[in-house]
Amino acid sequence: MQHYLSIMILILLLPVAHAQTGAAGSTSTAINWHLSVQPLSTALQQLAEHSNTSIMFDAATVRNIQVPSLRGQYTPQEALGKLLSGSGLQAKEIAPGRYSIVKATTGAMQQTLPEMTVTGAPDPDSPYNKSYTRSNATTATKTDTPIMQTPVSIQVIPEAAMKDQQAYRLQDVVKNVSGVQPWHGYGGSVEGFIVRGFLQSPLNYRNGIRIPASKFDLANVERLEVLKGASAMLYGFSDPGGMISTVTKQPSSQPYYSVEQRFGSYNFFRTEVSATGPLSKENGLNYRVDLSYLNTDSFRQLISHDRIFLAPSLSWQVTPDTKLSFSYEYLDENKGYDYGIPAFGNRLANIPRSRTFTNPGLQDHQTNHLIDFRIDHRYNDNFRFNAGTVAAQNRKNWESLYTGRVVEQLDPLNPDRKLGDVDRFYWFSPEKVRTLTAWVNGMLDFETYGVKHKVLLGGEYHVATLDYQVANDKADTINIFTFDPRGSNLPIDQYRNLPTDTYSVDTRSTSQAIYLQNQMTFWEKLHILGGFRYDWVERYQNLSWWAPDEKDKRNDSFISPRVGILYEPTHWLSLFGSFSESFGPAFAYDTGGPRLYKFDAATQFEGGLKTQFFEGRLMANLVYFDLEKTQLVADPSGQNIRLSVPIRGKSRGIEFDMQGQIYKGLSVIGTYAYTDTKTLADPSAPENVGNRLPYAPVHQGSAWLKYDFNDDWLKGFSIGAGVFAAGRRFGDATNSYFDGSYARVDLMVAYRKKLRGTTLTAQLNINNVNDTEYFILRNRRSNLPGEPLMVMGSMRLQY
Repeated sequence: MQHYLSIMILILLLPVAHAQTGAAGSTSTAINWHLSVQPLSTALQQLAEHSNTSIMFDAATVRNIQVPSLRGQYTPQEALGKLLSGSGLQAKEIAPGRYSIVKATTGAMQQTLPEMTVTGAPDPDSPYNKSYTRSNATTATKTDTPIMQTPVSIQVIPEAAMKDQQAYRLQDVVKNVSGVQPWHGYGGSVEGFIVRGFLQSPLNYRNGIRIPASKFDLANVERLEVLKGASAMLYGFSDPGGMISTVTKQPSSQPYYSVEQRFGSYNFFRTEVSATGPLSKENGLNYRVDLSYLNTDSFRQLISHDRIFLAPSLSWQVTPDTKLSFSYEYLDENKGYDYGIPAFGNRLANIPRSRTFTNPGLQDHQTNHLIDFRIDHRYNDNFRFNAGTVAAQNRKNWESLYTGRVVEQLDPLNPDRKLGDVDRFYWFSPEKVRTLTAWVNGMLDFETYGVKHKVLLGGEYHVATLDYQVANDKADTINIFTFDPRGSNLPIDQYRNLPTDTYSVDTRSTSQAIYLQNQMTFWEKLHILGGFRYDWVERYQNLSWWAPDEKDKRNDSFISPRVGILYEPTHWLSLFGSFSESFGPAFAYDTGGPRLYKFDAATQFEGGLKTQFFEGRLMANLVYFDLEKTQLVADPSGQNIRLSVPIRGKSRGIEFDMQGQIYKGLSVIGTYAYTDTKTLADPSAPENVGNRLPYAPVHQGSAWLKYDFNDDWLKGFSIGAGVFAAGRRFGDATNSYFDGSYARVDLMVAYRKKLRGTTLTAQLNINNVNDTEYFILRNRRSNLPGEPLMVMGSMRLQY
């Protein structure tokens, strides 16, 4: 299958070698157009994007106007004339390369319509765009499909919301999505999440490609798309709770530069620099560079964090129909391993939330390298394809201390052990994770007997390897109620020089897949989505702690279907339902079993409604879901922190999301989730059946409001406030301890001023104003306190 995919990609790449050189240049240059029959507004957007022009029009005026296909060599002005022929509208050039769509008149006078919508490269993902809504998403279907016509639950958080909340981590963004909770894993080296009641694997997605065991930086992220539910039909073995995918910024033909400096509590400093523009307009060659630097201490003792991130990218519009894109990402990070606070009794231990159990001088180090190449090509109005390869490598050098089980009851057989005593263990380990993903998609649009079809046929090859070696043993015994890490004097240099032969791990998973999807539209109102994926998966593991029978290998194949139906009774309301199956987990980082666990299937049903108001400026959805799957959780009874056990659970509930503008200048993001979870089977502890699954609260919700003043004397000012709340959460399958309900309040104020072609923004955010105490859970030994009150300011210059 690997060879077939390679040949397929090679064949599809052949048109590039024969493509005519040329791209969008000046407005007097003729361009080869291939625009299909579509709404006028969409055609104007495509025309603007391919010709580096700006087109302004009133959205209400062009609504319901369909235009014929446009093929041939025309200048942008000639192409505009063709599109507007017979529409009662015409294009008026108000500046070189800038047009306004006006009503056609027979006299000398023309009525210029209000400049309501600007199409072209700056819209809708312009860095100046303050909207909280996006009408389209790609993650749910791998095609650019309107959310109102997508019969699955998907939320999109754009850059505007990230900037207003000064987000720099994924957990700062997903708090705006219903049914998502952060998870504290691996000392903070990986950002983990719980979605719809189920723990996700230690990976996230970048432009729909899985990247395991790595950190993401938001400096080059344009938006975050969260697809709820089983996604195996398009993405293979995965976590059925959902997937969290960053969508990266792309090079633009419109020059843009920005510099931002943030500063805040706990010696927080973060610098972001972005630049994009054309390298050669005549040849359609554009560049982009995003850079960030982070340096911060923490409210946690002896924990600091510094990071450098660099992301250059290039795009080449070889012809109007062919585009090549290349990007590279480099991340270098040093961070103290923070194992968190243990449970004691049925609650978190009553110790200061600043207390850690580390040692001076310890610092984990990781580096990420990622290379991404893709091609997009349009053969004609009906067929197009894209293909690409993503290679990623993550290297870590662990220098960590973790704790075992805390003494919670006195034992007469061990009189020297006091309440709160716990053993500390050292873990020094080099680790390497490598992934390679190659994919190809062909998309065909056609119509049969009045039914519109959008067919996606694709293939994927993915391989992921993990290997590490460990120096691991007991270091000492401490007491959690009296310990001060600043006085800890373990022989760290001695640990660094130990042979890493205590444990070793070598795992590999390879998958090859083909998938087919059809999106059908009947009578412009009924949308049916159906498809399936066939995966061949091969896995191998070599875990030294199970010697002499440490090796295991297995081969599996899976068929993953998905069906969805959506009906639009009006343009502002959609009703939908879907069924999907999945298998996983997406990445088995520390399962630790003597035999490879079988990938377990999961099933989901969901249904609900989607609405949009005020010309799409406000969108909302209400969804009911029912999901069942098996997940791996840490074994609560053993000292081996690597060993996990499978439990089967069920999750069902209601989710509500709303985002957009509810009044001129007033933007909102609101969420609510009711999540009812239950353990159905636990082979290692049958008494857990009937318990709630760990981590997910029954109720959680958030509300974020921001107001942009438009009055003369307050123009440029913005204020914002938000509350983020969750109910009680259990930390393990036994439900032996929990963290209580909390509500966190955040505030924001900003001032934006234009200065001779530049925009200067000064902003202040205060997070957790009420200084509420809450925790991000993992297990009885490891739970991270949430950040207390934190102040963050910034100055940003854009031009």
